Amino acid sequence: MDQKRMNPGYAIAGGLFVATAAIHAFVGGPEVNAPVQGSGLDPLVRAVSAVVWHALTALFVVFGGALFWAAWHGARALVFTVLAVNVAFIGLFLAIGIAALGTVWPMPQWVLFGVISGVMILGLRAERAQAWDAGQPVRGRC
Repeated sequence: MDQKRMNPGYAIAGGLFVATAAIHAFVGGPEVNAPVQGSGLDPLVRAVSAVVWHALTALFVVFGGALFWAAWHGARALVFTVLAVNVAFIGLFLAIGIAALGTVWPMPQWVLFGVISGVMILGLRAERAQAWDAGQPVRGRC
């Protein structure tokens, strides 16, 4: 692929991940993390919760940056890795929502992760099509 075009699917997914980080920090933080931190839970439990909360925010930023990079350089393995983590997030929200709350709707974050996954899949398909057009087919189904 001598002339690589920007992959809009990856770029849009990257932007959605950065937006997800902002939503997580500025909306979810006060709604979920602050009450946990202000609770009477054991200090170690609160500390671990804070680390996990902020690690997820950082992960969303890193995923956004990785997908922005992939948008210009191509990196199917990287995109598949981010996609796999995203699918795991979807599964966790669905399974825990059903098991703990009896419904998936109080935690609708799985919908956002589903949209981001769909956009990444569109990007994978576009990269594959571009490779075929350049006479360099890639392996894989997407």
